[in-house]
Amino acid sequence: MKPVNSKSLLAFVFDQMEKLDKGEIDTQTASEQAKLAKQANNLLKYELDRAKVKMMLKQHNNTFNDDIVLRDIESKNFD
Repeated sequence: MKPVNSKSLLAFVFDQMEKLDKGEIDTQTASEQAKLAKQANNLLKYELDRAKVKMMLKQHNNTFNDDIVLRDIESKNFD
């Protein structure tokens, strides 16, 4: 499996742009792949935002001797 991070996502997008420019893929294929890349980017942004919130909660909990926890919905089973 290939690495999944911002750098690999950007490399994929640039590769698709080059293929489109050379006529190796059509605009419909490029458009659909761009939509998938956007969704992948949204997930990377979500993870970054989640990490920031966890850091802010830790700082808050240390400052105010609190025990607020970010609920892990990803690990919760569906009912």
